Amino acid sequence: MLGFHISAYRQTDGGSSPATCDSPQGPRLAVWQTDARGLEWLEDLVKAGHATDLGGDGYPLRYTATAARILPRLAAEPPHARHVWTREVGDNVNEKWAGRTVIDGAVVAACRPDEWLLIEAWDES
Repeated sequence: MLGFHISAYRQTDGGSSPATCDSPQGPRLAVWQTDARGLEWLEDLVKAGHATDLGGDGYPLRYTATAARILPRLAAEPPHARHVWTREVGDNVNEKWAGRTVIDGAVVAACRPDEWLLIEAWDES
């Protein structure tokens, strides 16, 4: 399957500054699975100077941006989200696998517009 498993997190330090490649995950705002175009919206934010690509090898790739830039993208449905998640024979799936897009409204509501978030994208190809 070509695509990405993407999660957006608050930072454990309150997000007063951009996340780094070593920043730990705080509470999860959202998780979704995408097709192969799943990172286009993040790359567009990076090109526009509204997000930072923190690097990674796809296991995961990491980005940081403010809640003001990320939350509007999650409001209706995350970018390129699959309505029904897919998995391949042989995939290791445990009880943490949501199997569907999840947006935690309470965590989203607690974010300040200027709060820096961490976004992780796992390559599922």
